[in-house]
Amino acid sequence: MKFKSIVYLLFISSFFHIGCSPKPSESLKIYVSENGDDKNAGSSSSPLKTLDFAINKTRETNGKKVIIVKKGKYFDVNLKLTKEDKNLTIKGEEGSSPMLFGGIKLENLKKEGKFIYADVPNTRNRNWDFRMIQVNGKYKERARSPEKGAFTHLNNFDVRWLSSEAGGWERKPTDEEKTTLKYIPEDIKNIDVNNAELTIYHEWDETLVGLKSHNIENNTLKFDNESQHPPGAFAKRNKNAQTYVVWNTLEGMTKPGQWFLDRTNERLYYWPTENENISSLQIIVPKYQNIITLEKGTSNISIENLTLTSTTTKLITGGYGAMRFEGAISGKNIDDVSLINLNIKNIGGWALKLLGNNIKITNSEIENCGAGAIFYRGKNIEIKQNRLHDIGLIYKSAVGIFGQGNKNTISQNEIYNMPYCGINGIGNNSLVEGNVIHNIKTFMQDGGAIYMFGHKNTKVKNNVVLSKLNSGIKTYAYYLDEGCENCVVENNLSYNAKVPIQAHMTRNCSYKNNVFLDKGPQSIAYANSSELTFEKNILVADSIIFKGPTESSPKYIKGKQGKVMKGYSSAIGITSWKNNIFNSNSGDIKLRQLAQYDKVSEDQLTPFNGTLFSEIKLIGIESGKLNLSNDALLKSQGIELQDFSKAGYKTNLTELIKVYYPED
Repeated sequence: MKFKSIVYLLFISSFFHIGCSPKPSESLKIYVSENGDDKNAGSSSSPLKTLDFAINKTRETNGKKVIIVKKGKYFDVNLKLTKEDKNLTIKGEEGSSPMLFGGIKLENLKKEGKFIYADVPNTRNRNWDFRMIQVNGKYKERARSPEKGAFTHLNNFDVRWLSSEAGGWERKPTDEEKTTLKYIPEDIKNIDVNNAELTIYHEWDETLVGLKSHNIENNTLKFDNESQHPPGAFAKRNKNAQTYVVWNTLEGMTKPGQWFLDRTNERLYYWPTENENISSLQIIVPKYQNIITLEKGTSNISIENLTLTSTTTKLITGGYGAMRFEGAISGKNIDDVSLINLNIKNIGGWALKLLGNNIKITNSEIENCGAGAIFYRGKNIEIKQNRLHDIGLIYKSAVGIFGQGNKNTISQNEIYNMPYCGINGIGNNSLVEGNVIHNIKTFMQDGGAIYMFGHKNTKVKNNVVLSKLNSGIKTYAYYLDEGCENCVVENNLSYNAKVPIQAHMTRNCSYKNNVFLDKGPQSIAYANSSELTFEKNILVADSIIFKGPTESSPKYIKGKQGKVMKGYSSAIGITSWKNNIFNSNSGDIKLRQLAQYDKVSEDQLTPFNGTLFSEIKLIGIESGKLNLSNDALLKSQGIELQDFSKAGYKTNLTELIKVYYPED
C-alpha cells in the first residue's frame, strides 16, 4: 500500500511539472521602432512598433531581457511594469535619446483670428484635463491674469501658526475659510467658473483650485477643492500670502506664446509667435499622469538613455512641497531600480516619484516640471551626478529633491532655478555631499537650499550654495528644522546666502569647517535650538549677527507653554564656539539673545574660546579653490579649507561665482 502511494505521488508530481513548466531563463533582446510593426520578429532589422507589445513579449522569459528603443517620437505612452518584469532593461539605442510622450499630437489645427485652435473632446467635465502643453518641443505659458505678478485679495485669517510639530494652526480653519476668496471688484469683472482656476499663495506652499461658483454681488469666489491653508493666512509676515493668480481665461491671453483651454466648448486655443505658422506647429497635449508606472513588487529594472515628456496632473490640493502629484516615472514598494542618462522635461507634475529601496538615479537632466524633480521615500537611494532645474512652473512650492527614509545619498548634483527649496529632506543616517545649488527660493519663504525636518544623524558636507546679493532672498543655505538631532554640517561653502545657517528647534547638531561669504549683512539663526557646536568656521560679511538662546535664556521665557514648545523651553543655543574666524568689514559682530522667539538682549561679541575676530584675505574665492594668505593662521585654528571646484555635475563653478559673487 505504501509503495502504491509513492508511485501515485510521483505520477502526480510528474504530471504537474509537465503541465506547468516554468518560463525559460534565457536572455532576450527586442527592438522597437516608431516605423516598426508588432507583427515583426522584434530584431534590429525587423523591430516591433509599440513598447506595450515589447514588454508583453519579454514576459515570456525569466532571464535577462532588454528592450532597445530606436530613435524617434513615441506618442500616447502609458506603460505599467509589474513583478513579471524582473530583470528588464528599457533603453534608447546607443547614440540616440528616443522621446516617450505621455500625450498626443493635436491634429486638424485651424485658425480663428489671431489664434490657432484644435478640438479637445472630453475636457468639459475634466475627464481629460491638463495644465501644461508644449509647442514645437518648448514649454508654453498658460493664460494668466494679471499678466505679471498677482492680484491682492481681501481675506483675513489672523490666527497664530504654532509650528508643524505643535499641530499647525492655533484654531482649526473652517470649511468656509478654506473654500472662499473675496476679491477687489476691479480685478475680476466676469469669470467662467468652468474654465478658470486660481493659485492661492501661502507662506511655503500654494493651492491650485477650481471654481464652483461666483457671487458677483458679494465679490466672492467659491472653490471646487479645499485650499491647503485659508487665503490670507501668514499675510502679516509675508505679503505674497495675500495674493492669487487667475489661470485659463480668454482675458488672460495677452501675448503670443500663451494658450487657453476652453472646457465649455472643448477647444484649445494657442496664440502663435511671430515665427510660428499653422503648417509647422506641433502641439503636444498630455493625457496621462505617468509615462512609466512601476507597480508594487516591481524589482531589478533599469531605464536608460530616454527622453520622457508631457504628463498631466489632477486638480487636487497638492500638499506641502506639491508632494501629492504623480511622477512621469512613478513607483511604490519597488526595489533595485536604476534610472540612467534620462532627460525628463515639460512634465505637469513630478519627473520622478519613487517609493522603495535600492534605487539609483544618475547622469540625468530634469527640467521644466510643473511640480518637482525627484520625490523619494525609502532606503539606500542614491541620487548622483544629475542636473535639476527650472521646476515649480505650476506649483511654486515644489522642490528639486524631496526625500525621506534612511541611509540615502544625494551627491554631485547641480540644482537651480527653484521657487522653493533645492533639497527638502534626505532621510536619517544619510549624506548630502558635493552638490551645487543656486538661484533657489525665488518665490516661497521658510525653506532652504538644503532643508531637513526631523532628521537624525544626517551629514551635509562639501556643498556650495550661491545667491545674488541684491535678490532680496534670505536663502537659508543650510536649514535644519524641527526635531533634527545629531546632524553634521561641515566643509560647506555659501555665497551671499544672507542667512547661511538656519537651525530651528534642533538638538546636538554641529557646524564645523564651513566658509560663509556675504557682501552684506550675515545672520546665523538658531531659535529654540540647544547644545549646538560651532567650530572652525570662517565667516566673512559686512556685519555678522548670531540669533538664538544662551544658557540664561530659559529664565526669560514668559507665558504658558504648550506641550511641544515646553520641550524647547530649556534651549541654550551654541555651547561650543572654538577656533572660528569672524571677519566683519564694519567690525560689527553681535549676539541677539532669544528666549524662544522673544528678544532678550543684543550685545557686541568679543573674541572667546579661541575664536578670532580678524580681517583675513581668502584666496581662490573666484574659483572655489579656497586658501588663506596667512597659512599659519589656518593651522593655529585647525581649519582645513576645501577645494570646491569639482562640486556639482559638469558645473563651471568659476562662471557661477562671477554671476553670484562678482568682484568689487
